Amino acid sequence: MNGLTGDHLNGKTALITGGASGIGLGMARAFIAAGLRVAIADINETALATARTALPGLGLAVALDVTHSAQWERALDSVEAALGPIDILCNNAGIGQGRFADGRETLVADMPEMLWRMVLEINATGTFLGARAVAARMLARGRPGHIVNTASTGGLMAPGGLAAYCASKFAVVGLSESLRAELAPAGIGVSVLCPGGVRSNLFASSVAVRASVPGASEGLATVASEALRIEQAQRMDPVSVGQMVLRAIAGNALYIIPHPEYRGHIEERHAALVAAFGETAQPGYRDTDVTFERFRNPEYARAPRKPDPIS
Repeated sequence: MNGLTGDHLNGKTALITGGASGIGLGMARAFIAAGLRVAIADINETALATARTALPGLGLAVALDVTHSAQWERALDSVEAALGPIDILCNNAGIGQGRFADGRETLVADMPEMLWRMVLEINATGTFLGARAVAARMLARGRPGHIVNTASTGGLMAPGGLAAYCASKFAVVGLSESLRAELAPAGIGVSVLCPGGVRSNLFASSVAVRASVPGASEGLATVASEALRIEQAQRMDPVSVGQMVLRAIAGNALYIIPHPEYRGHIEERHAALVAAFGETAQPGYRDTDVTFERFRNPEYARAPRKPDPIS
């Protein structure tokens, strides 16, 4: 069986990026409670210091900008020197695209170019760099491991007003599905986490990161509206998400979806896709068997199946 399926996770070493707040901090709490050796990484060193105090049993906290491969290597060296080889990577660091200060959504037609580039660089490229660095070490050691990449429900469907964010999270889903097929023969599992609303510090942390790049925050809001603060306070407990991630690692789940209420939205999208399959554009044409089989991912069929949720 692939990944850490069937293994007792107690004593395994996990690294969680974006670990100083939100879902990352929730994962850290859940993992520590389950007996894992946990390291967290974050770009915000003030938040890291706060998390160290808030997390009794934390093994290590390291500063990391996930968009720099050299920083990844230094962080991994630090974690492995302190806690041993990394068995689990949770690629969780991310950024939101925000809204304009007047409340308008950041639509493609008037989105700052640097905002697009930053969202894709952090959410997609940052995930790639982490997965590449950790997978290489896992493969070299030749023992089971697991990688969890945080996407979003916005990686499974794309409403208007979230183009940059959804593009980045669709990329994370595609990366995760392909990476799972690549690593399965080596006994390394890959999961993609697609949450909906979870209590986090994403708005404030995104404002801070966007402000560090000229042009990325042009015209965007820097203070959350009262309505957003109220809505955020009602979102899912991040520790519950962390506990679900642990179960998914143990079960080698491909998809981790904590919010079943979105099933209907996903069914609408997939129904639209299936309905688009009709006649061929060139009568009598069919792709060659080589091309056709090249695009089949056997991990879709192998992914554990769950019973339909009770509505």
